[in-house]
Amino acid sequence: MIDCRVSALVVSIAGLCAAGGAAFDSLAADLPVLKSGLWEVVRASAQQGDQKHLTTMCLDDSVQAEMREFSMGVAKEMCTQNDRHVEGNRMTVKATCKLGPTTMKTESVMVFNGNTAYHTDSSERYDPPFMNMSETKSTIDGKWTGPCKPGQQPGDIVTETGQTINMKAMMKK
Repeated sequence: MIDCRVSALVVSIAGLCAAGGAAFDSLAADLPVLKSGLWEVVRASAQQGDQKHLTTMCLDDSVQAEMREFSMGVAKEMCTQNDRHVEGNRMTVKATCKLGPTTMKTESVMVFNGNTAYHTDSSERYDPPFMNMSETKSTIDGKWTGPCKPGQQPGDIVTETGQTINMKAMMKK
């Protein structure tokens, strides 16, 4: 069974891949395609203090393309605003989306270091509160660490608990 932390991770990574590849064709040429291989992703939130969540993901071009497509579909269904702006290696996103009865307003800034690293700062406000939260602030740092491990398939995410989830399979459900 996938718990809420894994669901949040999956949504975060899908959003990052959508951002990394750009949701709009006009932005695609301005942003790097992340390097294929094993990525280490560290998430932290203000609500959890110094606690950081480490996951790894085996990424290739096909995974990025599928995650962009999936995320764009979700954004079209759930969001009334999805503004993205790229300047140099920095992308800013402002979105307003519905999560059931809750309206989420999010602002994020993603900064790329070539195609081998990125840093994201984001803040979300929820009205009414979502999962007992009215506001969240988080950071995500991703970095390429080398080739995927033997036996890993593109899309494999290994969570901090050691659980392996394949994003490609999950998006097809």
